[in-house]
Amino acid sequence: MLMKSKNIGFTLIELLVVITIIALLAALSVPGMHYAQELARRTKCKKNVQGIAQACVAYMNGPAMHRSSNYGNAMPTVAVGSDWASALRGSGNASALWLLVDYKFVGRDSFLCPSAEISRGFQSPAADDDHFTSKTLSYSYLSQVKFTDANTGVSEIAVTSSFSPGLKAPELAIIADSNPRCRIGKGWEKASEYRDENSFNHYSAGQNIAFLDGHADWLDTPAIPGTRPRASSSALDDIYQSCGSNADDKKGQRGAINDALLIP
Repeated sequence: MLMKSKNIGFTLIELLVVITIIALLAALSVPGMHYAQELARRTKCKKNVQGIAQACVAYMNGPAMHRSSNYGNAMPTVAVGSDWASALRGSGNASALWLLVDYKFVGRDSFLCPSAEISRGFQSPAADDDHFTSKTLSYSYLSQVKFTDANTGVSEIAVTSSFSPGLKAPELAIIADSNPRCRIGKGWEKASEYRDENSFNHYSAGQNIAFLDGHADWLDTPAIPGTRPRASSSALDDIYQSCGSNADDKKGQRGAINDALLIP
């Protein structure tokens, strides 16, 4: 006797259940995938700031033509004052970093944070550019504006070095993801609203920071653990805020020799 074959196909309900499960799994995996991609970009960014910091140290100790300072005792610097936020070549704090490009200590692409490229529209400087713009420098650099050291009273300190009294190279931040409180060409913006905030490069989750001794760390706060830039204060060193007054912030001035104020 012949037996009728059994129907082994999927019913519509079973098919819908399978599709729903697949859709849910895909939805759950997307945030994880985005996070993994951001971690990869964060790692590349960390290598960038570390490379720039090491280039600064090489510049300081190398045979390059130093400006406004003596050989062997200077970070990259240009003469700056009221124009510290300028984007023009030879003027403003960003021009100090451009010296590293000029003297071929580091390539142009190193100044682009990959997360800022995706989230903020930043890009590398073009081959024929001769200075940074507000969209080609996604990092902030140690302020080179002259100031008076609140601890020693010594005036017109424009640079830092490993020979400076009281300076701890592993603790002094010299390059990091861009300052959320100011930008090239605009100076300080909404300082009170952005106080204590992280850089916008990595969705305000934190910032990559590199130090004078050449190492780099990811920190989820702009305050450097263990640091006390002023002898009269217990406040930690906020790399995006001067340890002086708010007026020091707006002038782009540091408060002490071991105060890391990164601008613009």
